Amino acid sequence: MNVDKTKVIGNYTIYKKNMNRHNTLFGGYILFWLDEIMGMTARKYSELFFVTASIDTYQFIDKVCENEFLKIKSYVSSVGKKSIEIFAEVTAYNGETRHERLVGTAFSTFSLRKDQVLKHKLEEIEYNTEIEKFVHFSHEERKNYKITNREFSKEYLKKYNQYYGA
Repeated sequence: MNVDKTKVIGNYTIYKKNMNRHNTLFGGYILFWLDEIMGMTARKYSELFFVTASIDTYQFIDKVCENEFLKIKSYVSSVGKKSIEIFAEVTAYNGETRHERLVGTAFSTFSLRKDQVLKHKLEEIEYNTEIEKFVHFSHEERKNYKITNREFSKEYLKKYNQYYGA
């Protein structure tokens, strides 16, 4: 299956009611929206029922301010025997500067619901871009603690800026 078939993008306007005491987006909203978008990604991947097993990591890279637009783009980044890993790229768009920037990265694991019977191996994913391949191939390094999630996010930010010309 091509990775594009698993992609989900959610867009959110940031209002005053979403702000914390530092006048930036409250992180709980990001986590709520991430779980929602990543859950949709799992549903696009397969007709089988997956549940959120864990939000493995969310790395805050930059703040999000009022009146910006938050975009969450997610896709299946790795496939296991009874679970899938989903990656999300979180960006903020400033309408005044007309600039979009990476503000966070996330990984979650979704496991098959216990009542699901797996008749065939879960379908592997084909990745199109160098940045998608980087995310996919980082799975083993992250799993075996050869690279920390913070190190991954720093490297992803470099690749994001190169890929999108930021």
